[in-house]
Formats: sequence, structure tokens, C-alpha cells
Amino acid sequence: LTLRWIASSDAERLSAFAGDPLLLQKTETIPYPYDVPAAREWIDEAEGLRERGSAYRFAIEERSEPAFVGVSALMMLSRGSAELGYWLGRDFWGQGYGREAVAATVAFGADILKLQSIQAVVYSENTASVAVLRGLGFEEHAFETINVPDRGGARLVRRFISDLRKDPKPSNVVPLSGKVA
Repeated sequence: LTLRWIASSDAERLSAFAGDPLLLQKTETIPYPYDVPAAREWIDEAEGLRERGSAYRFAIEERSEPAFVGVSALMMLSRGSAELGYWLGRDFWGQGYGREAVAATVAFGADILKLQSIQAVVYSENTASVAVLRGLGFEEHAFETINVPDRGGARLVRRFISDLRKDPKPSNVVPLSGKVA
């Protein structure tokens, strides 16, 4: 896989994947319905967020046949901490892409942004994401109930944290073109 900045050329595949009802039940923030104009708006917002250092949104792309397969993002919580979010189109589930994309996103956070910690929150029943996070050394810190009206109200989530100070994730991440910090 390759992580690259999300681009306007991703809008159609982004809207097609993000509009999948099964994917929507695994995510908290994707609105429904999710159409091409909504995807373009989200993509257009990404550059400004990146320039302000508020969030870093990536397209996850297959390397062999360059094709958009999902999204990974870091949303800054404080100077040294961010929250990780990611999803893949359903056709790409169960192939190890989630683990690879999360590992690359964490490496970007550690190596490029110099983060001290990264959090991730997943619905408790999302066992695939739980396995990805645990496999990459994230520690489970809490079960919480959050209110997600668009997803049926109260949802049980699991909060994970990766302390990059005690468990650095060295890598060979190459900085993306453009200003990152």
C-alpha cells in the first residue's frame, strides 16, 4: 500500500465506498447518505486542516494497481497527541490492508509529526479493528459508551492508546510533498 494526501480524483470511489451501509455501521463520523459532493467537500477541507496542523487525511492506495481503497487520518488532539481514524472499502477487508495502513499512519505520526501518543476509538463489536490495533502494540485503556444518533444512539466503544515514547515505531517513512507541520 501507499499513503498519499487525499485528492479530488478520489471523490467518486470515496463516496461509493463510504456510502456502504455495512461500513457506516463500523464508523462514527461518515454521514449518510454520502454522495460525491459530500466527498469533494471533505477532500477540499483536508488541505486547510493539514496546513493548520489540525488533521492529516490520507488516501490508502494499492501499490500494484494504483487504486484508492480507503482512508486513514490523524486528527490532532494536542501538540503531541492525535486520534487515528481509518476505514477500507468492503472489497479490501480481511487482506491485511488495515494493519499495513495503520502501521504507516502511526509511522508518519511518530517520524514526521513527532507525536508522543496516538489514540484510536473503535466500536466494541469491530473485532477486525481491535485485532489490528492490538497487533500493532496499541493498549486497550477503556470501554466507554458514546452517543451516536446517526448509528442508533448509545454505542459501546473501546479506547486504545499507543505511547510512542515508550514504544517508538521506527520506520523508513518518506515525507510527503508539501508542508506537514
